[in-house]
Amino acid sequence: MAQAGEMVRSLPYPAIEDGNSSYPNGAYMVEITPQPDQVSVILNHALKGAAFLERVISEGKARYGCVVAVPLTGYRRLHLSNEASQKVEWESDVLGEPPMLRPVVVSVAEISCTLGPDDGVAEAWQGRELYIPKGARLALKSYLRPASSLQHLLHVVRDQELPNGCFEVKPCDEEGFYFRIHVADDLFPFLQHAGESKAHRRSVLTHVASRCFEILARDYGKPDEEGEEGSNWESYRNLVALAGELQRQGLPIWDDESFAADKVSTQLYPHSPPTESESE
Repeated sequence: MAQAGEMVRSLPYPAIEDGNSSYPNGAYMVEITPQPDQVSVILNHALKGAAFLERVISEGKARYGCVVAVPLTGYRRLHLSNEASQKVEWESDVLGEPPMLRPVVVSVAEISCTLGPDDGVAEAWQGRELYIPKGARLALKSYLRPASSLQHLLHVVRDQELPNGCFEVKPCDEEGFYFRIHVADDLFPFLQHAGESKAHRRSVLTHVASRCFEILARDYGKPDEEGEEGSNWESYRNLVALAGELQRQGLPIWDDESFAADKVSTQLYPHSPPTESESE
């Protein structure tokens, strides 16, 4: 039986999340249904074996929620709901791309309590006087994606050592694989808020995408000296999802002989030359 001090991230209260045994028989399940408008989803939250969480929700001390996030721009917003069926909407013009969604159960009031066997918690939490602050996460799911794209694999960071106008792409084989995009001081705020220059921002991202695909083709596409596939990209769930999206769009993936990074990137994110009136 896990002890309180062994709970994941040492939370001072019980919670349902990966690696946390606070609720031995507890489960937090979420079903996501993308809507035809492509700017909203319906989330159906469900709790099982967590009587304490169900009680504080019914008492109005906790609510279901969903974090809407776009790593590329730094956008992050929490949407809360009193109902287990929750509609989450976003503005495509604000986000610039389909967001990542993370379902949660969050306390909306301070909670002081002593838990017992009927609350569904592990023995380590029973009989203890607990204080749960407002805003505490009581249940947490992994990030969900209403759509798969290369942009979901881009994590932009400011790099003050780079000259203005420059960026550098570095692959990271953590968290299912992603690309860390180091950008100069002037580019960092521009990628977050391009204003009236969205076409220029898109061109920069097309350039970034081309470099990402070059790295995939170079390091993860060709067999190594022993004849095995490069770095076994299929072991990374994010790359598997990206490959599936490319194939759904009829495009080759990086281990295909016909793959060309520049062609694929511009097919996914084509440049938008200004019209004659815009040029004037």
